[in-house]
Amino acid sequence: MASTLDDEIEQLRERATTLRKQLQVQTSTLLSAPSTRSLLNDNLTRDAAAKKKLLKLCDAHDSHKQQSLYRAGASVTAFRVRDPDPNAVDGGRVLGLRFDVMMGAQFLRPYYVLLNRDTERLRPGGRSQTAAEAPLRVHRHTVPPSVPLGGLATRYLGATQYAPSGPKSPDLYGFARATRRALVRYHNRLAVIGDLRKSVQQKATKAAAEAASSGMEIDAITFLADVSGADAEAKQIRFDWADGRTGRLVLDDDGDIQKMVVIGATGAHDRAAVRDLLGDEKTAMGLVQRMSGT
Repeated sequence: MASTLDDEIEQLRERATTLRKQLQVQTSTLLSAPSTRSLLNDNLTRDAAAKKKLLKLCDAHDSHKQQSLYRAGASVTAFRVRDPDPNAVDGGRVLGLRFDVMMGAQFLRPYYVLLNRDTERLRPGGRSQTAAEAPLRVHRHTVPPSVPLGGLATRYLGATQYAPSGPKSPDLYGFARATRRALVRYHNRLAVIGDLRKSVQQKATKAAAEAASSGMEIDAITFLADVSGADAEAKQIRFDWADGRTGRLVLDDDGDIQKMVVIGATGAHDRAAVRDLLGDEKTAMGLVQRMSGT
């Protein structure tokens, strides 16, 4: 009974959080609508202080909407900064890239990559290169370790490689596009793990409640108990069954299922569990929909 009550309280808290978010969205939609500002400007309210406060809120929500539209449409922003270190390379000139990623109808904390030109590098043969010839390199960044930023810099910016005729021409556009793609894929995989865990936990709670009401021993229950990430890149997902079986699902960069293995308590492969779990699904999103019943 205590466990059931705790589950109901947790569900109510989640519901309240969802309703608060919906209220914020609807409030923002109303305050940023042109019709709302038109009604306020038509002097339909006699309270000047209230009107001024509402117009101020409308301005704030208009500004937020414009910023959100920009971040959604121009998800990569370039800017210039200067390194205050007097001994910094290239006179302290730094090019910054800001990456905006949206998940769950809201923006995550932006990621930043700062680039500079390594003017101290020499071309083959010993001739000094000009600042324009110097390759771009990553100076600082806030990108998670799961994103291979060093490899992307080598591929697109020519940070460590030279063409036969001289330094590679940096492809800044390709680097920004590939970096953002890697960030979005990483967060998509994290979202898949979170959705799978939520679906599994809901079913596990229901199965445990049914088992308790029927008097079944908990050790005899064979439902899927938990889902978690198994590596930093979120490409491997661990599944745990209540009877001790464990499984490992491997995804590629695009979220397609590469393979899955389930090991029983005796160490033998349980191929039937793999077929029951995956069915004909080939993608992680398809598996989420299958397990959630949508």
